[in-house]
Amino acid sequence: RSEITYFEIKTKTKQIIDNLSTVDDFNYAKSVFCYVNSRPGEVDTRTLIDYMAGQGKSVFLPKLNKEAKSFRRFHFMGWDSLVKNSEGYWEPKLGLDEDLSDIDIIIVPALAVSTHGHRIGYGGGYYDKLLRDTHAPKYVLAFEFQLFEYIESTPKDIRVDKIITERRVISTKVDKSFSNN
Repeated sequence: RSEITYFEIKTKTKQIIDNLSTVDDFNYAKSVFCYVNSRPGEVDTRTLIDYMAGQGKSVFLPKLNKEAKSFRRFHFMGWDSLVKNSEGYWEPKLGLDEDLSDIDIIIVPALAVSTHGHRIGYGGGYYDKLLRDTHAPKYVLAFEFQLFEYIESTPKDIRVDKIITERRVISTKVDKSFSNN
């Protein structure tokens, strides 16, 4: 990821958003839980968040709750409502609650993801806990170079339902790929 240029991130993020916009679940979603990219080489979720807000979707962002090893959520109300936390992630100044029952889709970060929906995160286990407590579809936005055929997993790891890259949409429920090329 450290070798991808700013231009490539912007170009490929646009392609990822274009591919995401072909997914019915996403188009019908009224509320989306999405992280804010904070690390070099990540998909630009800021562009996605602006896109979703422009589509009239309610966007909810995670607020780290280190004591409970969980996230609180906060309705996105503009970029000036974010701060960088002690872990180096951009997050809302406030976190309201942990209720995800009204969330239609969760967009999850990943360092790497398998075509079967197993992901490698950043090691805190926060997202695995979050994903275990919801029935909302779980998506990873990733660049093709982050995609692998196999990633070792444990029973506590929660699989994602779809992977969206700059080239394709992969549904992990049926383990088949749909290529947009």
